Amino acid sequence: MNQTGADISSGRMIYRRILFTLTLIAVGWFIAHNVRQISWHDFRFKPAYLVFSFIAVTAAYLVRFGAWTQLASIMELHAPPVRAGRAYFLSYLARYIPGKVGLALVRVETYGQYRPEQVVLATGMELVSALAAAFLLTLIGLLSAPAHFPPYLKWFAWGGIAILPLLLSPPLLRSITRILSRLTGRQSPSRIPPFGINLSLVLLYSLPGLVHGLGLFLLLNALNPVPAQYYITITGAYYAASLTGLLAFFAPGGLGVREGIIMLVLPLIVPREDAVVAAVVIRLITILAEISLAGIFQLLSGSKKR
Repeated sequence: MNQTGADISSGRMIYRRILFTLTLIAVGWFIAHNVRQISWHDFRFKPAYLVFSFIAVTAAYLVRFGAWTQLASIMELHAPPVRAGRAYFLSYLARYIPGKVGLALVRVETYGQYRPEQVVLATGMELVSALAAAFLLTLIGLLSAPAHFPPYLKWFAWGGIAILPLLLSPPLLRSITRILSRLTGRQSPSRIPPFGINLSLVLLYSLPGLVHGLGLFLLLNALNPVPAQYYITITGAYYAASLTGLLAFFAPGGLGVREGIIMLVLPLIVPREDAVVAAVVIRLITILAEISLAGIFQLLSGSKKR
């Protein structure tokens, strides 16, 4: 790499770190600003719901792993379940590496018997499918939102559903895989799945989204009762936050960005104090679930080698 390229790369790294730091400062200030109100708030805490929330989040990751297994099969990528699970959940932890490069690198190493471009393409398909599924759940959540939600949000939802097919188009998937190819130093694949397969994958990746949203819904009920009719709206709000965090490449794992969006949107449904606490606790629950699953599959992988 020449000096100019090195300077540009260094500049981008500094820019990302500044954005990440400012995001954490903003979220930290918001939490600190509401600490007194949180301490005065009457939480009717129910520990059982907290346990159920962790179970739901863990189940959502397992469902998503099942979706990845199906996608990998479509792409003719095969690996023993334990080895595939180890790679999948380790790659989830790799999201916390700035730039999300580890997501593809861990999988390329695991499916080493296949062409790297094939693994990159499958990873690109998952990213696009997950983004489109999150977008779809967000739109459905907006359409099912209570009447007091701003009307323009529902108009946005109808417009979003109209442009959703563009997110599933082969040209967009090709662009995503090219970006991943540049990040991993691998050749960009030439074969792109047709629209029909992309649509089926989006519906498949919506399933773990619904289960993950249930985790947040149960967590909110651990703090104070929330009517069941708000479940879809809460799921949509959660995935709007996750979508924003995923697109924020300066924030490892969307850290800080997702919490900020949750704190802004959920107060339209639940008390602000509940939203602040839930935004922080759901992050802790997801990290605990990711570490637990990665650790379990790591142990299973080690026992298989003995």
